[in-house]
Amino acid sequence: MKILRVYGLGLALMVCAAQAGADAGGWAQWLRRQLADLPASGAIAAKVEADRAESRALAEPLYNPELNIGYENSAETTRTVGVSQTLDWSGKGRAGQRLGQVAAELAEVRGDKARARLAATALGALIRFDAARERLAAAREQEQRLRRLIELVRRRERSGDLGRVDASLAYLSLARVQRELAEAESAATEARVTLRRQLAVSAPGRPLPAADWWRPLDGEPDPAARLAASYDLRLAEGQLALAGRAAERDRKGRRTDPTLGLRVGREGDENLWGLDFSLPLPLFNTGAPEYQAALAGVERRRALLEKTRNDLLAGLEGALEDYRQRHERWRQWRSLAGPPLADSSELLERVWRQGELTTQDYLRALDQRLETRLAGVALRRAMQLAWVHWLDQSAGLERWLQQLADPRSAAGFPPSADHQGTTP
Repeated sequence: MKILRVYGLGLALMVCAAQAGADAGGWAQWLRRQLADLPASGAIAAKVEADRAESRALAEPLYNPELNIGYENSAETTRTVGVSQTLDWSGKGRAGQRLGQVAAELAEVRGDKARARLAATALGALIRFDAARERLAAAREQEQRLRRLIELVRRRERSGDLGRVDASLAYLSLARVQRELAEAESAATEARVTLRRQLAVSAPGRPLPAADWWRPLDGEPDPAARLAASYDLRLAEGQLALAGRAAERDRKGRRTDPTLGLRVGREGDENLWGLDFSLPLPLFNTGAPEYQAALAGVERRRALLEKTRNDLLAGLEGALEDYRQRHERWRQWRSLAGPPLADSSELLERVWRQGELTTQDYLRALDQRLETRLAGVALRRAMQLAWVHWLDQSAGLERWLQQLADPRSAAGFPPSADHQGTTP
């Protein structure tokens, strides 16, 4: 029998884990579909396509052939038709192709960053909406308990069990909770408006994953290892490469390219043909100032890259440390207040009915219970926002959503006993 109970417990845990993984995966898939359908996503895609077109323009050949038609009416009428072409002997076209390639890579990084920023903003709106809804539910529950308490106090007052002081205390508590209820209603309305703006929905299609899913799914994060994936660092590196390619193009631009032309025609009754060759002489406009400015731009980008790398590493370390601290505070709150908070309201009311707790102490305990529940909502909200901030800084948000959406990644992760939409 003991073995059967152990197997039964293991099977129950596996079923719970599969169900929690399915909930998290369904939420991640819904969020990714919703983000893809946003007009802002279409605008990002259009901007990336425009940047790609501009990068292709940089890679196009510099010179087009020219068609020359000549006519001269003198003693002998001369008619000629010719074609001339400037030859890219200095390699400006190849430099432009390399410049366009770097510009195209930068366009992709900018697009990835914009999509990640959109997802992080939308996810923050979902977290704030969920926290505001939890806060409003807690305030409404407190109001209902106080109204029920007032009815009980009235009955006991008529029977002589309680005095008018107890009734007055209950009324004062009900009046005091109206402020918290009004603030919670206002915060819920604001969160709903923000969610509508960011995600084009008035309410999420799926509940947020349980609190234990807001953590790494594949080992402890390393800020130094995640630095290379940072969008800002990749943009800074791309800007340095772009400045280098532009300097190379300006260096080649100092060299002049010859123009070769071929013409044929008739002069009177005679056929004629000829060759034309021209070469600009860089006597006055040598292009040296432009090249020197480009070299200075390269050095500036190199210095900015080092500053960006240092700033980003500091930001990553700070974001991860902030998340760890907030996650630890949330974990401690859940271990300390989670179990007693679940059944404390019924226990308090039963003890008060039995006369073992005064009305004043009962009201104080209800207030403490509400404050504790709201503290849990705030701690969970702060922990989730800190996790999203870390993912945004480390360019790991899309990867985290992919892991949640993939049942194979979510199946082995231990689910939480707490779920969103219930008491924290």
